[in-house]
Amino acid sequence: MTHRALTVALYMIISLIAVVIAALLWFYGPIAGGLLRASDGEGPTAAATNGATTLAQSASTGTGGRPAGSLGPAPLPTIRPWPTMQHTPTAIPATAIPPTVVPTIAPALDPPQQVPVNGIPWESIVVMPPDVATHAREIFAAGQALGRNPHAYSKVGDSTTENPHFLARYDEGPYNLGPFAHLQAVIDHFHGSHGRDSIAVRIGLHAWTANDPTWAEAGICLPNETPVQCEIRVHNPAVVFIRLGTNDVGVGGMFDANIRQIVETAIAAGVIPIIGTKGDRHEGSNENNDILRRIAADYRLPLWDFDLVANTLPGRGLDVDAAHMLTFYAHDYNDPTAFTRGHAMHNLTALMVLDAVWREVIQQ
Repeated sequence: MTHRALTVALYMIISLIAVVIAALLWFYGPIAGGLLRASDGEGPTAAATNGATTLAQSASTGTGGRPAGSLGPAPLPTIRPWPTMQHTPTAIPATAIPPTVVPTIAPALDPPQQVPVNGIPWESIVVMPPDVATHAREIFAAGQALGRNPHAYSKVGDSTTENPHFLARYDEGPYNLGPFAHLQAVIDHFHGSHGRDSIAVRIGLHAWTANDPTWAEAGICLPNETPVQCEIRVHNPAVVFIRLGTNDVGVGGMFDANIRQIVETAIAAGVIPIIGTKGDRHEGSNENNDILRRIAADYRLPLWDFDLVANTLPGRGLDVDAAHMLTFYAHDYNDPTAFTRGHAMHNLTALMVLDAVWREVIQQ
C-alpha cells in the first residue's frame, strides 16, 4: 500500500472514531447528568424530601432543572433549606383520655342514736353541745395536720380502765350489743384500740403520776417523757379517754391542776380529750367529779358523765371495796343483768360518747 493510501485509511478511521464518540455523547448525556445530580444530593431520596414544590419544578423543566432534551452537564442545583415544620397536635380520642380521679368522700354519718340508759337521757350522759363539737373539730383538724390516726384512741386511767374490763371485749369478742347494735359501727372504726394495753393506764395511777416521767414505761418511753406523752407518741391517737380520780383523795387542788395539764398535753398534740366522771365516792364526796365537769366546760371538751348512770345501779355498780366496779363478762346487753353492773354500764356509755365524737367530729 502506498503512503497516500495509508493516509486516507487513517483519516477514515479517525473520522469514524469521532462519529462514534459524538453518538455516545448524544446517547449518554442525560444519564451522566442524572448521575452527577445524584452525587450532589439531588437523587430520588433528596428530591422526595424537598416536597411538592421541587416535584412540580422537575415536571415543568425536565431532570435537574434543565430544558428537556438539552445536552451537557446540568448545573449544580441550589440546596433548599428544610421546610419549617408546622406541628398540628393530633386530638386524643375521648376514650383514650384517662378519667380524672376524684377522691371518694365518705358521706356524713347520721347523728348518734340518743338512746337513754336506765332512764338517764342520752344528752345527760354524752355532754357535747354545739360549741363543744366545734372545738373538738378544731382539735381534730390540728391533729390530722400532725398525722394523728383517726382510727385510734387511747386511755389514761387507773385500774378501773385497765384490761380486760374496759372496752377490751370489743376487739376480742364475744359480745351482744342488743338494743345498742348501732354502736357496732364505731367499734369497727376503732378496731385495734379497744383491747390495746395503754402505756398511760396503771394500777394506782393518779392525775399527778400520769404527768410524772418516773411512772413512764422503761424501754418504751423516752427520757423525761410522761406516761401521757409516751402513749400519744407510741399509739398516735385522735381521741383519748381521761378516766382518773379514784386514787386522788383529799387533793382537790392538785387533782384539778394535773387534769388540766393532761388536757393541755392532749390538745397541744391534736388529740381530743374525752373527760369521764367516775362512779365511786372514794374521796368521801363528789368533789373530783365536780372538778372533772368544770374542766370539761372550761376547755369545751366532750364530757362522759358516767356518774349519773352509776346513780341508777345497785351499790353504784361497785364491788365490795366501793372503788372497783362489778364485772359482767357476758357483755350481753339483751340480758337485764347488764344494766345493774358497773363495768357493763361503764363500757356501754363509753361507746356511746365515742360514737358521738366519731359521728359529729371525726366524720364531719
